[in-house]
Amino acid sequence: MRSNSEISFYVDTMIVEALLSNPELHKTADSGFFSSLVSSVQNYVTNQIDPSDAVGSILEILAPGVISVTFSAFGFPLLGTLIGFAIRFFNIDVKGMWSSMWQKLKQLLGGSQQISSSEIDRIVNTVVDEHNVPATPEEAANAQRIIDQKKTSSQQLREAKLFKLAMIEFSNQNVKNAAPSAQSFMDLFSARKPKATGFLGKVFGWILKVALASAGLMLASDVVSKFLGRPGGFDKQKGKLPTQTPAPAAPVHIPTQTKFKVSPGYSDAHKNAPGNPWVETIQNNKSSIENMLVGFAKQVYQGLDGLESIIIGTPGAQVIADRIAFYNHTSEGDNLVYLPTYFTSKKQIVDMFIDDVAERAKQ
Repeated sequence: MRSNSEISFYVDTMIVEALLSNPELHKTADSGFFSSLVSSVQNYVTNQIDPSDAVGSILEILAPGVISVTFSAFGFPLLGTLIGFAIRFFNIDVKGMWSSMWQKLKQLLGGSQQISSSEIDRIVNTVVDEHNVPATPEEAANAQRIIDQKKTSSQQLREAKLFKLAMIEFSNQNVKNAAPSAQSFMDLFSARKPKATGFLGKVFGWILKVALASAGLMLASDVVSKFLGRPGGFDKQKGKLPTQTPAPAAPVHIPTQTKFKVSPGYSDAHKNAPGNPWVETIQNNKSSIENMLVGFAKQVYQGLDGLESIIIGTPGAQVIADRIAFYNHTSEGDNLVYLPTYFTSKKQIVDMFIDDVAERAKQ
């Protein structure tokens, strides 16, 4: 079972993808959730950030005066259309929204509290509320129904995709000097200013989270930091990226045992690619991690049924279990376990202790 914060970030990312991605390149969560949208933000921020002054760097990258340049560098196909749609059709003060978020972010980065997704959500929600200009009675009633109605994730995604159709329609029309006709498709959205402001806030909030996590300026335990493979966190005392001890390289062990054969159906898929961390949905405690390693061993090699206690009793398996437990110690008890980046496949892990298992099985 995934945590509420993880589900929220998944849904937000899918909504952003539904709004901004190129339809031909769009990917669903099942086919590779962290699409090029995430990589675009992460790569740009990582290349632009000054490790000696991460706070100053990120504020400069996201500054209102240069944000159009930054957004262009992200390469989001429809971000400009979304902003133009919000400004010209709904008369939303997009520049004011971003400036307000930036000012609040600046205060947050200069404070003593550590940054988390919930802090960014509070900033975004405050700014969205500030920029929701009072609607007509009909629009207010409609907005109230939206607020009162509990939306499911699938409903939100359908709304985002429908809203995207309006954006595309908007970009294809010449509406500089004339409002759309009363019978046009765009009229369906004439009473949707609160939703438009909310979508814009969701996109901006998502960008802030991914950018801050890419710069190492969010809590190591925050779900966005974990998904981007940035467990270092933010050193508030220095106002800079923390000095991180390089993770120990896991040795590539070539097993010599011949007792256990590789399972015919096993495929040695590479995991922990940049921007796509290796996550297992298990309880984050030592016992579950040990059971996970036993499961890995049985998936990789044949003939290990009944040898569970031998497998987990090997020194190699215990060292690996301890490493994984420590890597996840800031989120103990969660329903997710992240594998350290130096582990790249199940076979690589199992090969570190399979020789000991074979030796002990002979006794």
